Amino acid sequence: MEQLVRHQVERMLRKKRHIPSLTFTPRTRLQEDIGLDSFDLIELAINLEHRFHIEIPDPELETLRTVQDVLNCVDTHLSPASASY
Repeated sequence: MEQLVRHQVERMLRKKRHIPSLTFTPRTRLQEDIGLDSFDLIELAINLEHRFHIEIPDPELETLRTVQDVLNCVDTHLSPASASY
């Protein structure tokens, strides 16, 4: 599942920047290295929420700085402990 999430996140970022060959590492910074602005981050969060059927609270969105932060965020919200029944 982790690889699937990583693949989907990277695909979203590549599509957003229109750079299919862009290489990501966990330490790749969303704003400085990829060039996302605040609107791009909001759009990324919305896409993640739709794709993975999760909800990312606004305060958490503000803490996303790197690709690894995004992966951790999705992983946290996909874990059974975060599901509310």
